[in-house]
Amino acid sequence: MPLKIILLLDSYTLQAWQFELVKSLKESGYPQLVACVINQTPKSSGKKSPLVYRAYRWCDRKLFSAHPDAFAQKSLQEILNWNVPALEVSPIQKKYSDFFEKSDLERIKNYQPDLIIRLGFRILTGGILTLPRLGVWSFHHGDPDYYRGGPPAFWEVMNAKPITGVVLQQLTEKLDQGKVLYSSFSQTDPLSVDRNANRIFWKSAFFPLRVIQQIELIGEEAWMNSLEQQSPEGNPVSPLLRPPSTLSMLFLLGSLVSRNVVRKIKALAKKPHWEIGYINQNEFDWNTNTVPKNPMLLPVAEPKTSYLADPFPVEYGGDTFLFYEDFDKKTQKGRIGCGKLTETGLSNQKLVLEEDWHLSYPFSFEQGGEYFLIPESADNGKIYRYRARNFPYEWEKGEVFFPFEGYDPTILRYDNKYWLFINQRLHPGISPFDELFLYWCTDFLDPVWHAHPLNPIVSDVRFSRPAGAIFLEGKRPIRPAQDLGLRYGHQVIFREIKKLTETEYQEDTVGSLSAAGVKGALGVHTVNPSAGKVFLDFYYRR
Repeated sequence: MPLKIILLLDSYTLQAWQFELVKSLKESGYPQLVACVINQTPKSSGKKSPLVYRAYRWCDRKLFSAHPDAFAQKSLQEILNWNVPALEVSPIQKKYSDFFEKSDLERIKNYQPDLIIRLGFRILTGGILTLPRLGVWSFHHGDPDYYRGGPPAFWEVMNAKPITGVVLQQLTEKLDQGKVLYSSFSQTDPLSVDRNANRIFWKSAFFPLRVIQQIELIGEEAWMNSLEQQSPEGNPVSPLLRPPSTLSMLFLLGSLVSRNVVRKIKALAKKPHWEIGYINQNEFDWNTNTVPKNPMLLPVAEPKTSYLADPFPVEYGGDTFLFYEDFDKKTQKGRIGCGKLTETGLSNQKLVLEEDWHLSYPFSFEQGGEYFLIPESADNGKIYRYRARNFPYEWEKGEVFFPFEGYDPTILRYDNKYWLFINQRLHPGISPFDELFLYWCTDFLDPVWHAHPLNPIVSDVRFSRPAGAIFLEGKRPIRPAQDLGLRYGHQVIFREIKKLTETEYQEDTVGSLSAAGVKGALGVHTVNPSAGKVFLDFYYRR
């Protein structure tokens, strides 16, 4: 039987991210929307915010408005075949909270909801919280371990916190202390609260359906047991925050402006630059978490006009050939190059792939004695596969390998299947850094891709995006992942894959690698071991 859902609304007109949430539920076929409870006397939470704070938010929205806008107004009645019954209520309103009368609770109970999703009303108290057996679900657009209250996505920008969290939680009487049903983390926008909020609100629109799909997959009993394993509620350790006072807002604004002026000056003075190199595998130690001080760097023919990144080695005929992104600084477009590794660097460097769109991350793969390149081509909305005509410098024109937009495609051959790890975004408003998706097929040459039911298998900017081929340490499959929390190209996190089946996926962090030991380097974001060496790329500003 499909789960029965009731929506708590202030009206049929919602913000665009909420509209997307309801639309995805209705079109999925998993749950059944049985009623909308409409608040007849909606009130804002708390008193009016201070003037300077409101003026800042207005200016921020005007200067840095994001598109598509998560906060645009849309009516649920625009949804095709919208015929969900409405139940009008007038809750008992206290200073900050709404309380349902017994008669209204009985009317709601008659619909026999399995769960309730709160998209309106204020802080809920009383019997409504325990009425559905799966609880009342609501969002906290922020990391509740960092702060409770609000405003959403504001304090992370003002306090220069690298990441911004968002959770879907099961409400209790204690504010922002309910069981966490789903959580995700994004890179904080350094300048704009509106842009920062826009990304996490769009992303959160897909959380309820993901949790419902998980319940369908593992069963209600197993799902509820997993909730019980969370830490018991206790006294909150995170502060309860509100919009800042006038004096505090002026201080925060001054800090924000000065910090970003310095950041912009540095960005204009020194441009991004990447170099590739390697260390000997016996120097590769996760316990130190840093690259040794003197890696072998491979020189670039034209360092003023291009740089090299994303090294992927291939052993062929007793030699090591290195494929890499060759980025043209003038056109701001990547091409794929290749060179033969020698004791002094790379010889016979040539461009081997160039398209009208950006190419990077030249993932290499051998199948039945043939060699393939599967580079990132997200700018063109799909992933192409290139077959070697005369390895390593001549390649056949690409054919569509994966028919959707994706970032850093990584193939793992495991358990008689081909597994594709790839970053995607379900909506244009979501960052492509945040979420890792998994697909599988049984025929590499003519793939029919099946989406993993737990997609996305990772929803955290600190270890979602692939950072190289998955490799074995003993029998342990290790997935290198980019940590983009602090900035793009920051460091690599190593994740051991514990479970990988058509219905299960689990991975845990087992190590990390930063470029702290390399003079002048600010980061590293690709790691590929081969033939006793570990190939890396290093991020600089020059």
